This record gives sequence, structure tokens and C-alpha cells, in this order.
Amino acid sequence: MTTPPLLEVQSLRAELATRAGPLNMLDDVSFTLGRGRILGLVGESGSGKSATAFSIMGLLDPPARVAGGSIRFAGQELIGLRETEMRRLRGNRIAMIFQDPMMTLNPVLTIGAQIVETVLAHAPVGRAEARRRARDVLGRVGVPGPEERLACHPHQLSGGLRQRVAIAIALLHRPDLIIADEPTTALDATIQAQILREIRELVREQGTAVLWITHDLSVAEDLADGIAVMYAGRIVEQGPAAALLRRPVHPYTAGLIASLPRGKRGSRLTPIPGLPPTLAGRSTGCAFRSRCGLAGPACADDPPWRDRDSGGGSHGGAVRCFHPDRAVAA
Repeated sequence: MTTPPLLEVQSLRAELATRAGPLNMLDDVSFTLGRGRILGLVGESGSGKSATAFSIMGLLDPPARVAGGSIRFAGQELIGLRETEMRRLRGNRIAMIFQDPMMTLNPVLTIGAQIVETVLAHAPVGRAEARRRARDVLGRVGVPGPEERLACHPHQLSGGLRQRVAIAIALLHRPDLIIADEPTTALDATIQAQILREIRELVREQGTAVLWITHDLSVAEDLADGIAVMYAGRIVEQGPAAALLRRPVHPYTAGLIASLPRGKRGSRLTPIPGLPPTLAGRSTGCAFRSRCGLAGPACADDPPWRDRDSGGGSHGGAVRCFHPDRAVAA
């Protein structure tokens, strides 16, 4: 019997209300994530990665809103769930690590007070045990002198330390699902490696599922089992990480990989020409066609989902493109 996915996102749409009418932030976003699996969600800034995360967490604030689709967590529909019920899931069964740690931390409370209160809110333990757990989790993410740091306020810590504290809070209750929105961007390579190691151990030991949002393909390749590539509010290609990065099928995915630094130091990069469309500039059809060397008249229509294998790829996955076979050949 097949185990159902822990997280199922189907045909998700989100929009931003403006005086000129609603603008599509997310359009027909679909993916699944199983227990003990890591999905890397990659793409340029503004592609919709964070909007997807905020939609799952129920944190889109007006004038933005979820406009359609389904988000199911452990079989429970999250869209339309009452806020009191959503709060019971957040921090306990679903945790989010924000790119800005101050979205997690209260500037007027000490680090110890914030972590201890988080423990007490979700676990039937005394204050002494809660403090011990707070100290231990800080040590796990590489915070030096964790006992002393408990007495600090956020402004007394560097940006990197604040982010490690925010990550520690997310790991505190060993949640079923972690949504990580570029959490290691501000950290040095040594601490980033330590955080990634903690994430892998949590996945292996507890079966935690992780949605890892990043623009860094090297991190996604190192960490994720599968990768979904976003562009202009849509997922345009997804599949197993190794197969997708070794042989991308969508021209945008191929462009992202080609733009990475390779070869000798000082060698010329190959950037994707042009810029992604703004929210107001998005229209029907393939949003990448103005930047794509393979675009033709058919691309003015919405491209269908098709199997990566049928486009010349390998080992599963899907792509939203009219010319995946030509993309591979290119």
C-alpha cells in the first residue's frame, strides 16, 4: 500500500488585489512532499517561492490572498482552516524558517524567554526542563556559549547568530514539516554545512519532510531529493534532483544551470538574457518566451505538462514546455 504524501499542493493560485484588478502571484502550483523527503524549490527572486511558502503557512496578508486550489497536510485541508486551528499546527507540526530571523524573534524579549515559552506552549514540561532544551537546541545549531546567549536580546547578536537562533526554534519540536525560506543565505560556509547536517539528521531520524527554498542550485543539489523550478508564479519543471540538474529539459532550468560559475577563474558567465516579467506584466502563454531562444508561435498559449522522459529527459519528472526535446538538444 502506497503511503500518502505528507503535503499535497494542488492547482494553488494566489493573487494580489490592486486598484487595477487582481494580479496573479501563483498560478496552478502543484507538488507533493512525502515524509522523510526534501524538496528544493528554486528560481530567481520574484518567481513565487516565498509566496508558496506563505500560502502553505496561512501567512499571506491582505491585499494578497489564496484564490484557489488545495493545500493538504497529513490529509487535512489547510485552505479555509480557522486561525486557532492553524496556530496549533504552526511551530509544533509545521515550522517555518524565514529568510529574515526578525520575523521569528521578538526584539524586546531575551532569547531564553522566547525559546522557553515556545517549549512550554507545546510540551508538558517544567521551566527548568524547558530551559535545558533551549540551551541544547542552541548548541545543536552552532551557537557558541548557549547558556550565556539565553540572556541576550536579539539586537545583541550578529545577523548570523540571530538566524541560527531562528533555525533552532524551528527545530525545537522536531516538526513533521519544515519550510525553510533561504535560511542559510547570511551564514558562512562552515555554519551552513552544520545546519544542513542537522536538517539531514532530522529527516533521517524523525522522518521530517522539508521544503527547502533557495536560489542556490549547489545547495539544492547537495540537500534535496527532488527539485521544483519556479518561474513567474508557476512551476515549470520538476523531477529527481540528480537527473534534473544533470540534464535539464526546460530552457529556463538549462539557463539557470548554464549561468553558474564553472571552469577557470575569471571565465565568462552565460546569463539568461532579459528580465523576468513583473506581476503586472504577466500574461497568458509561456512567461519565459520573451527570454527563450526556442520560443515560437505556439508559446503564446499555455504550455501543457508533459513527462520529462518524453522530452528526452530521464528518470521521471515533468516539464511545462512546448519544446523540451529541442531544449535538451540545445
